[in-house]
Amino acid sequence: MIVDPHDLLGLVFEVFTWIGFGSAVVVLLVMLIARAADGSWVETHGVIVDLPEDAGGGDVDRGPGREVRWMTEAAELYSRPVTDAEFDALRDPEEPNVFYARREPSRARFRRTADHTRALRLLFGVTFGIGVVCSIASIVLLFVADTGA
Repeated sequence: MIVDPHDLLGLVFEVFTWIGFGSAVVVLLVMLIARAADGSWVETHGVIVDLPEDAGGGDVDRGPGREVRWMTEAAELYSRPVTDAEFDALRDPEEPNVFYARREPSRARFRRTADHTRALRLLFGVTFGIGVVCSIASIVLLFVADTGA
């Protein structure tokens, strides 16, 4: 039994279409659950403060550390340490935007979305893109196979 290459290629595209769309739906559901579990974050302005050496905020090897301070809508002041990588990634280290968790204002970050949510969004885009490309290729293959026969 000899299999036509167009039929074999069509079958491969069909399988990858279902795999792409199916995994995209699963990733989308996981992403929505992760965003709901992450909660809502409120944007505010923060201030980066260099800690004095005797404050004990820094490592012995690296010297004094930094911390970010922010005020909530309820006029409560919070702070947390800032790593060197976070400080280097800031667009405006003089007055950074800080996002704090509405449920737990002591938790703060410098981005609106968490890293795991951004990774899931990228994975959704890739898997959905595979489904779209393979479905378009499958449709094009139908027309090419009909004209070639």
